[in-house]
Amino acid sequence: MVIKIDAMKTTNKSTKKTNSYNGLVLDRLQEKHGYSKVYIRQCLDGTRKPGIADTLIKEYKQMEKAVKAALK
Repeated sequence: MVIKIDAMKTTNKSTKKTNSYNGLVLDRLQEKHGYSKVYIRQCLDGTRKPGIADTLIKEYKQMEKAVKAALK
């Protein structure tokens, strides 16, 4: 008896790129809007698409830019 194993089915490597977000900015957005960090991350990476997601993305980019400028 010969068992064929497909090489593609045996690998368990994830192909999705994981994003890393600035924790300080996430904390600030959580304080400001009252949403959980998980929900904010989902809005930022596009998993969730509510109306507030556009606002969160815009504010995250502004805050992250300000943090990077302050660290220079």
